[in-house]
Amino acid sequence: MIDRLQAKLDGLPQFAGKVDCRCEDLVDSQIENASVVVLNFTLQFIPLSQRAVLLSKIYEGMKPGGILIVSEKIRFPDEKLNQLFIEMYHSFKETMGYSKLEISQKRSALEKVLLPETLEIHRDRLQSTGFQSVDVWFQCFNFASMVAFK
Repeated sequence: MIDRLQAKLDGLPQFAGKVDCRCEDLVDSQIENASVVVLNFTLQFIPLSQRAVLLSKIYEGMKPGGILIVSEKIRFPDEKLNQLFIEMYHSFKETMGYSKLEISQKRSALEKVLLPETLEIHRDRLQSTGFQSVDVWFQCFNFASMVAFK
């Protein structure tokens, strides 16, 4: 994926020197002087105990006024709602051509690896890290994108 992204960037001279492509463990990444950081479906795979540490590291590596965009699978506090949104998402996947077996296998594979949290937990963690103006800018089923400013 990195090679494909780099090839696309090579064809866009306006991005020369502005996008840094890396293949490394995010926990070990050095973030410096960043105006924008995007975490798309990333935190949910980081151990719960390391999420605040990672966000603090990102916060410290950002410019004042920088923006963090976080997209994650979320869990709803109400278990009935949580189950409803999961079922709706699985139904959507079926309409997109996935079989019930494929959906079940993916869910099983991610069950103990992908650890979703509520929006409230995400907001609280971002704010306690120092981010301001934290809120959801997009949500579909049990997936949400949040924006936060340093």
